[in-house]
Amino acid sequence: MFKRIMVGIDGSQAAIGALAEAIRLGESESATVRAVSVVEPEADTITPFSGFGHPVPVARSLRDAAQAGLARACDLFVLTGVTGETSLIDAGDSDVASVLLRESRAWGADLVVLGTHGRRGIERLLLGSTAETFLRRSVVPVLVIPSPEGVEQDEQRQLKSQ
Repeated sequence: MFKRIMVGIDGSQAAIGALAEAIRLGESESATVRAVSVVEPEADTITPFSGFGHPVPVARSLRDAAQAGLARACDLFVLTGVTGETSLIDAGDSDVASVLLRESRAWGADLVVLGTHGRRGIERLLLGSTAETFLRRSVVPVLVIPSPEGVEQDEQRQLKSQ
């Protein structure tokens, strides 16, 4: 059914779960899996404590982390026998969801797998949701994999409300 599965990865637990699911689907469908990581350039101006110390070269560490995540994806492709490829993309002036949308169209993905952190309330409002934005704008099926932390937080909220 699916022959070209794209998965967005960012090193988070949610993305690790999405990659695992994309590989599982790739095995069962004999599909090619493309792991994509998007690096945002504005992160290089972040300082550890506003007004204190020197700016941390965050962009370089984010790029290094993205490359490490893609290398792990390659290792998993080899280990599982799934045909896979990786791509590291600079976001430029675009948001991550837009970059992933362009990449999924250009590559011809017929399924996109994304992890979600499961943020709620003000945290979601302030941070936004790449998965939600992508989901609303995608023209291909999207499989959203919840973060283990998000599921655990929901269970704790439910227990407290009882």
